[in-house]
This record gives sequence, C-alpha cells and structure tokens, in this order.
Amino acid sequence: MAAAIPPASVSVTMTDSPLFTQPPLSQTLEDLACAYWSSDTLFAAIKLNIFGNLGDETLAVAELGQLCHCHPAELTRLLTALARLNLILEETDGWRNLPEAARHLIPERPEYLGDFLLYRRYLQPTWHTLTQTISSVPLSPALSRDDDYPTRNRHYVQALDQLARLKAQEIVAKLNHIPWHGPILDLGGGAGALSRALTQTHRQQAVAATLFELPEVLAAAQALYPASDAWMDIAPLPGEFLSHSFADHDRFGLIVLSNFLHIYNATNAKLCLSKAVTLLRPSGHLLIHDYCPDRGAIKGPLYDLNMLINTPNGQCHKACDLATWLADNGLTEARIIDLASDSTLIIARRPS
Repeated sequence: MAAAIPPASVSVTMTDSPLFTQPPLSQTLEDLACAYWSSDTLFAAIKLNIFGNLGDETLAVAELGQLCHCHPAELTRLLTALARLNLILEETDGWRNLPEAARHLIPERPEYLGDFLLYRRYLQPTWHTLTQTISSVPLSPALSRDDDYPTRNRHYVQALDQLARLKAQEIVAKLNHIPWHGPILDLGGGAGALSRALTQTHRQQAVAATLFELPEVLAAAQALYPASDAWMDIAPLPGEFLSHSFADHDRFGLIVLSNFLHIYNATNAKLCLSKAVTLLRPSGHLLIHDYCPDRGAIKGPLYDLNMLINTPNGQCHKACDLATWLADNGLTEARIIDLASDSTLIIARRPS
C-alpha cells in the first residue's frame, strides 16, 4: 500500500515501531477472538467479486466500485483491509491484485478457490453451536442483542475496561519519557482505566483527572468500581463532548483521547481535536491512542470495518491525517509510537 505522507509543515517523529517485538499474550488472545474479522473481510471481497473485477488490471476506486456495485467510500475501507491482508496492492493510480490473489481468487482461473472458501463460510453458523454441543447442561449466552440497553451497556463497559487496564500499562510506560503535567482530561475514558493508571503513577504530585463520559457509561463504571478509593483523584463528568460547555477556567496539562476519535467521522473528529486543543494549557500535551489504518498492525483497517458495520458514523483515522489535523490546530510536532500490541499513540505538545 502506498505510504501516506503528512504535509511538509507537519513534523512527525516515528518511534518505537515494534516490528520485531513479540506481542503480549493478551494480544494473541484478542487476535484469536477477532480472527473472524479477517475471514469475513475475505468472504465479502469474494462475494463482491473484487478480485475478479480487478483481474490483471489496476483500477481506481470509482471504476472498481461501478463494476462491483459498491459505494466508493465504503469500498475504499474494505480495500485498505484487503491490502493489509496482502491480497491486493494500492498503487498511485488505483488498486491491483497481488499474484497469489490473482492465482486463487479470480473466477475461471485454473486454481480458483473462491467456492471452497465460501463453503467454509457456510459452515460458520454451526461452529456457533460448539459450546452447547460439548456442554452437558444448557448454557445461556453472556450477552444477547435482545438484551435491553442498560444490560448491553454494562457488558460493554466491563469488557472494554478489561482490555483498557492492560493497554494503560503500555501507554503509561511510554509517557514515562515525556515531562507531562496535570490536570488530566480523559475524553471517553470508559471506566477510567487510563485515568487511574496515570494518577497512580503521579500520586506524589497529586495529579487530578477529569473522566469525561456519557452519563450511562459513568453509571456503569461506578457500579463496576463502587469503592471510593477507585476514584481517588478522579472526578467523573457526564456529557457529550461536542455539545458540552466547559468553564472558562477549565484548562488541562494532559488531554487524553483513547479510542475516542474513532466514534466520529472525519468531520466531527476534526471538530473534537480542535475543541480539545482549546482546553489545553500552554506547553500541555495531547495524547491520542487509537487503531490507525495506516500503521503496522492489521487491526487498524479491520477495526475501521468494525466501526463501519457496528456504528452509525464511526471511522478509524490514519495517523498521518491525525498529525495533519493537530498541525492545523497549532500542534506541529507529533510523535507517533506503535505499541507492542495492536494500536498507536500520537503525542503532541502545545507551544508555550
């Protein structure tokens, strides 16, 4: 895939790329849990006949979209994931099949495997019965789409907090090399895992954090962590960020947007960044943690497809775009750090 380069006015430092670092066991487990994201991406491409329509040519998205009867913007997100799966390649003038995909995924080719692979998809539903097939007692699912919203929200907060606690350890370790100061504004911080980790590491400095979240998420978080000491130095603040009015004196030394911007499309994500910068103190740091489709791990483009099908407007944003948007708001020096797991940090400092 062609590399995306930020404009010359943006100073980007690439550091800590973990290309040869063994991922933690927790990452291996998550990769197993999300393995179907890759297979469903492949199945969708076969069903849409992307490989067949590309053939031996290089086609622009608009032309390929017409042949496949696909929406260009959504198709681009699928093509990005297919490229990271090493099935196709993005050139300057469009997309083309890589040799193995052309060999096995173009219909009418002697070694075509599309029908075989789609038969594997046909078997998927029966695999969902594996637990009950093995169990000697009836088992109900932990969560169902038929459950009411409070139940689903409680499971959502608890599930994401389990991963966030592990990610927080990685993030805090990277921040140890940066002279950041509080107070902290943790935007969309879920149950507060990162706020908790940051305040605990700076307890001697009495750094305080504001955990900004939707009211129902904060309610679930406080039910998950009922003990008062779990909220030491953390003040929950309910609201929706774009519409919330902060007090004139509300300014922060560290603003964290961890897995927050991918809730929004590009237009609203830019608005969020612009608003966050206005809340940043001079010399303050802004930290973005997210899944970026243009970085090393395959999870970036796959998570983007997850947002496409599971949210109204969610979208994972390229790290180079985020760096450009930061520069547009006066934060011209961005440090990009790929974690040993599957996500990326972008750290920028507001001029004094």
